[in-house]
Amino acid sequence: MLPVYWDAVSANKNDNTIFISTAEDYLSSTTIKPIFLIGDAGPDSHDFNKVVIDYGVIPIIAARANSVGYILKTDSGNHFRGEYIPRMYHRLLGKLYNLRTIVERKNSNEVVGYHRSKMTNRGIELARIFVSVPNITALLTALTDFKVGRYDLIRAPSAFRSLLI
Repeated sequence: MLPVYWDAVSANKNDNTIFISTAEDYLSSTTIKPIFLIGDAGPDSHDFNKVVIDYGVIPIIAARANSVGYILKTDSGNHFRGEYIPRMYHRLLGKLYNLRTIVERKNSNEVVGYHRSKMTNRGIELARIFVSVPNITALLTALTDFKVGRYDLIRAPSAFRSLLI
């Protein structure tokens, strides 16, 4: 998975305070709509699910284990609000939600590969630049890997470490 939308927010912000504005900014910024929006249980609420549905996107947002209503449970123990997910995707929920781990691994690679945990700046604009550089690098790496036919390196931060020019 490659980054298609990102932004920086203050570290003291809670998922519940930024989810709707971030989702609306993303979903209104692209002409090609995603099929799914995948999220952890942080933004679990009916309001958040409805915002995603209003954009014609299926919310694969984990529900808390103690949620009430029509709750689906995957084999791995994740919970989802079934009323927002079309029945044809119920069997795929576990696999769809596991895509989140690919994003988490990408972020982990960037912390190690690009030293992203050592932000040496202050302010939201510099934070956006700090977050954008590795994401742009990931996109350029993927495009280059695709162009040279090395699809196995598309998410590898070290893909061109030993490149001789």
